[in-house]
Amino acid sequence: MIPETLLVTSLALGTPDLDMTLPEPPRAEIQRISQLERERKAFQFVDIDNPPTDQQLRVSKILHTIDVAMTIYGLKNANVKEGNPLLSETPTDGQLISQKAVLLTLVHHNFEEGQMIILNWATGIAVVRNAYVINKYE
Repeated sequence: MIPETLLVTSLALGTPDLDMTLPEPPRAEIQRISQLERERKAFQFVDIDNPPTDQQLRVSKILHTIDVAMTIYGLKNANVKEGNPLLSETPTDGQLISQKAVLLTLVHHNFEEGQMIILNWATGIAVVRNAYVINKYE
């Protein structure tokens, strides 16, 4: 990399009329990236220096979907109670899904990468525990 940099620099210095400016990115691409950034910040209340990666967000969505599905199944088939203190012991499917959707939207827009990693581990543990409880009481 250093030899190439030295070569380009010597060519640029040796040829003063050589135009080394980079072209402007396409306007459509600038608008697309700006729109993505606005959407990402739509529910952001905390300044984030290191946002979670797309893969971490995808894992979070998958784990939480499994968690809700297992909870719904357990409430209907295994005679278990909901352990979340924000919900009643027997919430409706809509209450479970609504709470998860609202909280995950806020979390995904306001958590740092490290926080998302911890949340994903905790949710994974909750999914395993759900499977254990359902198996025990079914």
